[in-house]
Amino acid sequence: MYNLKASYKFYALKKISQYPDFNHIVFSKHLYKMKIIYNLLAFTFFLSCFNCTEEIPLETNGFEDVLVVEATITNELKHQEIKLSRTYFLEQNTQTIENNANVSIQDNLGNNYTFTQNDEGVYSSNIAFEALPNVNYTLYITTSNGKLYKSSEKLLTPIAEISSLYVEEGPNSNSVQVVIDSNNEATDAQFFRYEYEETHKIKVPYYSIYNAKLTNIVNYGQEFDVDLVLKEENEEICFTTNKSIGIIQTSTDHLESNIVSKFPVRTINKDNVILRERYSILIKQYVQSLEAYKYYETINELSTNESLFSENQPGFVVGNISALQNSSEKIIGFFDVSSVSSDRIYFNYEDIDAPRPPYPYDCELRESEDGLISYNKNHLKLNYALHGNYNGGTLMPNQRAILYNLLKDGGYYKYYSGQVVYYIVSPECGDCTSYSSNLKPNFWVD
Repeated sequence: MYNLKASYKFYALKKISQYPDFNHIVFSKHLYKMKIIYNLLAFTFFLSCFNCTEEIPLETNGFEDVLVVEATITNELKHQEIKLSRTYFLEQNTQTIENNANVSIQDNLGNNYTFTQNDEGVYSSNIAFEALPNVNYTLYITTSNGKLYKSSEKLLTPIAEISSLYVEEGPNSNSVQVVIDSNNEATDAQFFRYEYEETHKIKVPYYSIYNAKLTNIVNYGQEFDVDLVLKEENEEICFTTNKSIGIIQTSTDHLESNIVSKFPVRTINKDNVILRERYSILIKQYVQSLEAYKYYETINELSTNESLFSENQPGFVVGNISALQNSSEKIIGFFDVSSVSSDRIYFNYEDIDAPRPPYPYDCELRESEDGLISYNKNHLKLNYALHGNYNGGTLMPNQRAILYNLLKDGGYYKYYSGQVVYYIVSPECGDCTSYSSNLKPNFWVD
């Protein structure tokens, strides 16, 4: 979420720098330092001309357009989901969705479950259903160009529950781990895959319930009034949710007992901003077949950085989906029917004996002793009374004009406090909706 607003923040600061008086206030003390840095960079570049290492960008070589299938149905009564996409170039930033396919799942009892594509490119079952024990399920796909694909038959895996979910010290004193226990001695479940969805609360450090509205403007901001208007919605507290990335697996087939004990699903540094206010994590445990476990294990091994440039280059990993019209056609993916259980916990930084993590943006006010110069672009102190007049032969900066220019559009800076001397902050420091969502999740417990 934070990256989505990076360009917005840059544009805001770029817009600010257009005002000469602001440049004088914020940047004047740094000009000498900038000159030194520039000279050092120039000298470094000069030396690099005699000792160059050319950077080689990663590019796709020998690209194959292959169907990618992400398909796991579970014993949860819900609208089951299947995602279809295509392989894409290394240079691309987004995945290519496989659109307008016909997707269905059939069982050996004669039931046929059809799927419809939604706006995100995910195919969702038209009715809610759950995978049942001792029933065979088969996935069928027909792409828009008429190609047919079919999976092998799959049975629901044994049912296993999460016994406990808790937090303990991580591999070092600066981290914690969310770990899981699962006692499966009464079942045949031995292979497990985990996914998590984590949500953290955000509270901006400088917040006002008012927006600043400029009125009675004279001569393009030479004089104006600042009216305070109550905000229509909360911009102080937000919630950000992220899903796990990558493959998280474990098994008990090599153990004397069929018990998953203290398996770390998520490791978090204690200074991570997600722990600053309140944190929650939902973990799902999928019981896998041996075939599915080995498939994902191989995919995970081949996707590590160590194997990416190793002598043994990764090859194609065969799943359980095949092309009916061309047996040699490659398909990436695996159709699995898994039992699933889930659990959620909440904790705060105090619960793990950690100091409060820093806010993700620098919002502290830093100014000169005379209060005339602000050193932090995210937090400004501007005096309406200082409008560029001479004082003892010295031209004072026109802080009134700066205040006008920064507040007139209502988006780049937020009113925080003050009447004659005004404190204003960047959206990241005073409006959490600039990089998160103020919609409180239904599950959230404070």
